[in-house]
Formats: sequence, C-alpha cells, structure tokens
Amino acid sequence: MKTLRGYLLRRILITIPTLWGVSVLTFAIVHLAPGTPAAFFVSSSSFAPVVLARLAAQLGLNKPLIVQYADWMVQMLQGNFGQSFTYNVPVARLVFGRLGLTVALQGIAFVLAVVIAIPLGISSGRRPNSALDHLVTTASFLGLSLPNFWFALMLMLLFSVHLGWLPLATAGPGLPWLQRAPYFAMPVTVLALPQVAIYARFMRSSLLEVVRSDFITTARAKGLAERVVTYRHALRNALIPMVTVVGSGLAPLLSGSVIVETIFAFPGIGQLAYNAVLRRDYPVTLALTMLTATFVLVLNIVVDVAYVLIDPRIAYA
Repeated sequence: MKTLRGYLLRRILITIPTLWGVSVLTFAIVHLAPGTPAAFFVSSSSFAPVVLARLAAQLGLNKPLIVQYADWMVQMLQGNFGQSFTYNVPVARLVFGRLGLTVALQGIAFVLAVVIAIPLGISSGRRPNSALDHLVTTASFLGLSLPNFWFALMLMLLFSVHLGWLPLATAGPGLPWLQRAPYFAMPVTVLALPQVAIYARFMRSSLLEVVRSDFITTARAKGLAERVVTYRHALRNALIPMVTVVGSGLAPLLSGSVIVETIFAFPGIGQLAYNAVLRRDYPVTLALTMLTATFVLVLNIVVDVAYVLIDPRIAYA
C-alpha cells in the first residue's frame, strides 16, 4: 500500500506541470490563431476597427496576453471557466450540460466494441490461419479503412432516407433515455466499428505472441486442456498490452467525437468543441482542452495501476 501511495504521489506531481504546459500551449495557440471572436458579433456592414475594438474590450481581449492568461488561470483554479462568448452562459454549465450525452454515446460504443472485439480476437488467435481468422482479419481491415464521415453518411442514406427505420439526426431531446435508442443507433455503430477492428486485431496478435512462450509449452506438456491453457495461462498475460489499447480508447469518453457528433447533429461535447473553435469561443475551447487533458492524464495513471492488478510481477518502481 505504501508503494502504491508513493507511486500515485509521484505521478500526481508529474501531472501538475504537464497540465500547466498544456494550458500555456493551448492558450497561446487559440489567441495567436488568425481571426478574432469579435468578428462573429458584427455584420459585414458594421465591420469597422472601432466596433471590433469596442467588442474586444467588452470580451476582455484588449489586455496583454500574459495578463489574460493570469486572469484565466486564477479563475480556472477557482473552478470558474468564464463566460462563453457565443452562448453567453457560464462555460461550466454549458460543458457539463452536454457531457452526459457524450459520455452515454462514447460509453455505449466503447462497451459494445470491447464485448464484440475481445471474444473475436481470442477466437481468431486460438485458430490462426483458419476461416474464422481470415474473416476477422478481413473485417478488421475493412473497419479500419472506412472513413467515419463516409460510413456515417451511408448509414443515414440507407436507414433514414431510403428505409426510414431510424431518425436522421439529433439525440431525441425531451425523450426518456430508453426511447432515445433509435437516435443512438447510427452514431454508436460508427464509433464502435473502428474500435472493434483495433481491439480484435490487437487481441489476436497479443494472444499469438503469448502462446509461443515457454511457459505455455510447459503447461501443454503437463497435459492441461487447451481451453485451460488459453484462458487460465495465456489470456491473463495477453491482456496486459490490451489494457493500454483499451485504456486509450476511453480518452474520447469526455472529449467526444467532433466528426460524428457534427454529422448527426448530436448535441455533445464534440459538436460544442467544433462550434467553439469555429467561432473563436476561447473560454469554451480552453475549458474543453483542459478537461480532456486532465482526463487523459488520470486515465494513464489508472491504466498503470491496472497493470499491477493483472500481473503482480510488475512493480510500481
């Protein structure tokens, strides 16, 4: 327990300067990029320097960058991410109001991908060069090759336009969660397909590498059944690299998918990020970036701890 506590303390101490570096880099990029948020609040007929300067002063953009960064950091450390330029509401309320939909969408896609991919990868790895192995390999390469935007448009064309089975877009606002299932069907499918391909291929490769090890040969020499050798001895070791891959797949859980949410007009974090970047909504862009960076760093720590839980031979040192 002391070793775990010391490891977590070290990782947290490393995480703090990392997050500070992310904040500096993100703040500099969004403010030095061409364009100004004030330009989105005036028409082309009133696009005058005086008007833009007045709007910039109202938004607090007329101060030096170092002063703006200091003010933003002080507010953020107090849990205040500022006011959205576009929606004129607190950023925290705007982000957390959409977070539930993104977590639900990404979470369903992630669970579906893991439930399908892991058994497929194990079955493919147990029978290399079989008909099932070739089928899984072909399907995996196909899933990785299809662009998300094209696959989403094809699903919309087939199931919404031609067949009329599924709603075209949105997340079913105002409906109970169970009645929103048709609205989630196509976005979940688009998000889950590439994850199934990645996890299945990686599970297959990891299992094939483990079954060639000496301890597996020894287990077979003892007369153990192939099923026992696979699931009791090989699978546990094959899951160690899978933790990294599956853990990285959790990163979009809070960041969302910009392409998929935009195509399906899904009011989640991804669509919010797209609109914030497009309209130079600095507070929203910065808040989403810091939220995602914090989640990814915490996720990396959880993945490292999971290594030891799966294989006690791995030390925190």
